[in-house]
Amino acid sequence: MTKVNILYGSDLQKQLEPLYGLKSEIASLKAEVNKTTLPKFFTIAQVCEILKISRSTTNRMIKNGDLKAKKAYRRVLIPEESINEFIKKSDLNI
Repeated sequence: MTKVNILYGSDLQKQLEPLYGLKSEIASLKAEVNKTTLPKFFTIAQVCEILKISRSTTNRMIKNGDLKAKKAYRRVLIPEESINEFIKKSDLNI
């Protein structure tokens, strides 16, 4: 026959503390996995907002090769790494 202990108050909290630590650790690992596995892409409008430039300037930068872009159906998408590379090259403080 198994013995069942019922915990109350501080005894219960002591038993649950390791689980709370694991919960926060799992949440941080989950965020890290999501961040590293999926490349992030931005639309031209979002890039304009991030870099504080006009749409025509963004299009010119894509045409000149300053920003790499990919076409998905009718949308032009710019990878996050391309934006970061441009910011590093141009020494922008964004």
